Amino acid sequence: MVAERPEGPGGNGVSRASTVDLRARLLRAAEAEIAATGPARASLRAIARRCGVSHQATAHHFADRAGLFTALAVEGHQLQTEETRTAIASVPVDGGQQVAAAGAAYVVFSRNHAALFDLMYRPDLLRNDDPELVAARFAQRDLMIDTIAAAQKTGWGTEVATAELAALGFAAVHGLAVLDRDAIIAVVYPEVDIDSILRRVLHVLDGLA
Repeated sequence: MVAERPEGPGGNGVSRASTVDLRARLLRAAEAEIAATGPARASLRAIARRCGVSHQATAHHFADRAGLFTALAVEGHQLQTEETRTAIASVPVDGGQQVAAAGAAYVVFSRNHAALFDLMYRPDLLRNDDPELVAARFAQRDLMIDTIAAAQKTGWGTEVATAELAALGFAAVHGLAVLDRDAIIAVVYPEVDIDSILRRVLHVLDGLA
């Protein structure tokens, strides 16, 4: 296994297209490694091995594991925002239905993209001041603020400040997603169906008129 080298003046080494492809492959390999071992145990060497390149080859795109993980977390937040926006657009704005749809989309994302979800909320493994990561997180926040504000204009949830309501909803669905991921509900309350809990949480949100 040899390190991939940037293309030099004489045309030696890999092409620019190859290095761009390597970046994408490293991101997908990181996601796969996190799915297999968890974010804390996923090493840069193991990720490089999945791509068939040396550990040194990763330095062309990412200085260290935190840099790679941060880029992957940015992708995760962007994808979650896109999926949430799609869910919101599928229902009417009246009565907080879009807010409930956003909450349901959050839990669905945590199930369908478990490796990304595990990484996105691990500040100990990320560069939390990275501009792209900050922007991606605030894009999610702004989407929820705008969605709640639109619902409040129809008379829903008007007694609670918009940002406070957004934080409350985030805390509720994130906590539920984590409990679902770790199977805590199934262990402590085996007689309770977590999807039923989600429906009740969303019903409460939907009824804040």
